Amino acid sequence: MKKRNIVWTRLAAALSFVVLAANSAPAQTSDPALNILIKKGLITEQEAKQAIADLEKAKASASPGATNKAASASSTEKPKAASDKDVRFFWKDGLNFQSGDGKTFKGKLGGRLQYDVAGFEESDAVRSLVGNTPFSTEFRRARLYTSGEINEGVPVYYILQMEFAGGDTRFADAYLGVKDIPYVGSLQLGQMYEPISLEQLTSDNYITFLERALPIEAFSPARNVGGQIQNVLFKERMTYTFGVFADDKTDKANEVPFEENVRFTGRITGLPWYDQNSGGRRYFHLGAGGSVVNPQADMVQYRSRPEAHLAPRYVDTGVFPADMAYVANAEALFTYDRLSLQAEYFHNWADASAASDPEFDGFYIFASYFLTDDYRPYRNANGTVDRVRPRKNLSFSGGGLGAWELLARVSSLDLNGGTVRGGRLTDYTAGLGWYLNPNTRVTFNYTYADLDRGAVSGGSHIFQMRAQVDF
Repeated sequence: MKKRNIVWTRLAAALSFVVLAANSAPAQTSDPALNILIKKGLITEQEAKQAIADLEKAKASASPGATNKAASASSTEKPKAASDKDVRFFWKDGLNFQSGDGKTFKGKLGGRLQYDVAGFEESDAVRSLVGNTPFSTEFRRARLYTSGEINEGVPVYYILQMEFAGGDTRFADAYLGVKDIPYVGSLQLGQMYEPISLEQLTSDNYITFLERALPIEAFSPARNVGGQIQNVLFKERMTYTFGVFADDKTDKANEVPFEENVRFTGRITGLPWYDQNSGGRRYFHLGAGGSVVNPQADMVQYRSRPEAHLAPRYVDTGVFPADMAYVANAEALFTYDRLSLQAEYFHNWADASAASDPEFDGFYIFASYFLTDDYRPYRNANGTVDRVRPRKNLSFSGGGLGAWELLARVSSLDLNGGTVRGGRLTDYTAGLGWYLNPNTRVTFNYTYADLDRGAVSGGSHIFQMRAQVDF
């Protein structure tokens, strides 16, 4: 009994010690470092708690939400204005940039590279006229450009495109314009394509064949310096463009006054049928254009290659005097899902009494059919064809094969009129287009060029391929 009392006495004493030690020990905080300082008696419990409270207060005042609230209290507009001017870069068929608000300005940096290979097999008669045309290669186009739009007050747009192919550096497109002018639409000034011909105004990145058809090279005025107005009407179902231009091929040493080198050119287009439920896959386009030309130095010339840029010109009127010249054009495009049909007709008159007022004409018609589930998109803003975007891009990991397009075209040009005997040329072309993705394309064309020019009657077989990338 005595031993048991001693044990209980010791246990009670030990328990009393633990309780007293616990009551006298320093309180624990959430910070281990402060707990050590308290234990060693360097700071008090109250001082530790105050330090933790001060630290939490400092963190709260430095948080992003508090900073933004403080900034908003001093100036609510400045941060927003600064972010609107920030520049954002992104990829969409090329390198694009725009302001933070997506409205103040936007633009694009881009380019294109087209490399051609062509082989020729000519009849003896054709070779006697134009010589032997060797197997050749060339950079058909090599361009860099920037384009954009500035929307501070009046919306202004611009494009500057430089061409490097052929060993020269020169302007291709170089113009600026003003949009949203009441009752007018847009006003554009600079060097640009004159507004005539569906095939001419469709970008060479998007044309179906390697080269545009015969009558376009002969009659279409291509790029010149001037100004034009353009507009879109009836919910983008109709467009019109009219302009005044001067031939920009005059050398400075023999500069011709503007009134002796002026051209009035216009085009109007419409969409009689556009299936809104097809996603742009079904439509019917019609258009007409014309040009009145006061020719430079009262001299004109019409000529054309077969549809191969590496070939020489097979038909040529030579230079002959004319007081005025006129060209009229009609165009049509029908697209129904994979199938597309396109045609144009040109008629040219020259007021040239010495040549018995000759008249010339030409046409083309072509069909394209996609083997894949793709189509030729339409650009409502200017009545032309837009970029083909394969439903499935080429991918070696099983994604797709790209877009494959079968092509066939007949084009004809007659440069015999009055006393002018420039010759007749008819091209028959078949081909295959392969769109690896929206920016990369390979095209194969075979053309038989049938020439009839005076005593020369014969043909040429032309084999061509182009590798193209644009962005």
